[in-house]
Amino acid sequence: MSVSSAKEIRTCGREPSCDLVLEHSTLSRLHARVELSDDGLVTVSDAGSSNGTFLNRNDRWVRASKVTLSIGDRIRFGDIEVPLEQLTAIFGRRASTRLEDRRFPHRHGKGLGRPSAGKANAGASLNKPRRNPATGKIEDSTANQQP
Repeated sequence: MSVSSAKEIRTCGREPSCDLVLEHSTLSRLHARVELSDDGLVTVSDAGSSNGTFLNRNDRWVRASKVTLSIGDRIRFGDIEVPLEQLTAIFGRRASTRLEDRRFPHRHGKGLGRPSAGKANAGASLNKPRRNPATGKIEDSTANQQP
């Protein structure tokens, strides 16, 4: 795994000198730093703020000191949620920003997989097993299919 270095750093907070100025009493003067790495990933670091920087991933808010943003993440400084588009816009139109692909654990916790794009392999098919109501035994659904 390669470690990416910070290409550009921007600031967020109430201070007029910040790159992203947000007026709200729950924000510190310098609340957070937003870093753009050489490979385009965006990382948010709390700058020791009083009211914290929070990440919402998988419908749960957690306090974060430093996080690389992924697709579908939400970010909040104090009580102010900032859209990811607004956060990445502080690097300008010409900046090549991207969000990390999230990997999800399989249902039974074995390994990692990618989120489904809605297309299945042509040869793969998952069928729910059928239980015979009279015997209670699970029947092989492929045994009853015609070729």
